[in-house]
Amino acid sequence: MPSDPVAGEFLGDYLPVDVESFVWRAGEIELTISSYVTCDEPPPELVSSVRALVFRNESILLMQNLDGYHIHPGGRVEAGETHLNTLRRELMEEASVKITNVRRLGFMHLRHETPKPPNYPFLFPDFFWPIFLAEYDGDSEEAQVQDDYELSSEFVALGELDRSALTSAELAYLDYAIEIRRRTHA
Repeated sequence: MPSDPVAGEFLGDYLPVDVESFVWRAGEIELTISSYVTCDEPPPELVSSVRALVFRNESILLMQNLDGYHIHPGGRVEAGETHLNTLRRELMEEASVKITNVRRLGFMHLRHETPKPPNYPFLFPDFFWPIFLAEYDGDSEEAQVQDDYELSSEFVALGELDRSALTSAELAYLDYAIEIRRRTHA
């Protein structure tokens, strides 16, 4: 399947820190996910969602959804939204938290490996998720949005985080974020 020319040109000089396969929608869609640690921004027209690792002192926001645990909550960009506004809205909806001091960590490049399903409303064949580092700035006064996918959220001390439950990409972003925070708080 040919790549999107914009995605192919953008990715030309980057080396991923991780590449994994993922099956979505009950096996209907296969994706290859390549993760990159960089301050560069992917092509905005190919960004579908934004994600962030959220720290509160020496703890990190841990999410549980139907697919398991993860440390990069976020979601889909709505029409007219900036990436920062999307991130703020999604973290309020998913975890009832406000964020500050948002910095870029990298991005994930997701590529469909299966044909486009009929009436598929999402970007195809390539899309990106920018990954950010953010600091907790208090609880949101608005109630968490209940859905059938996100199950829970909690801050977990870094020393108690089960690193074996995280993907290689999450570990790369986590270690990079910890290093950035160490350097800026030193």
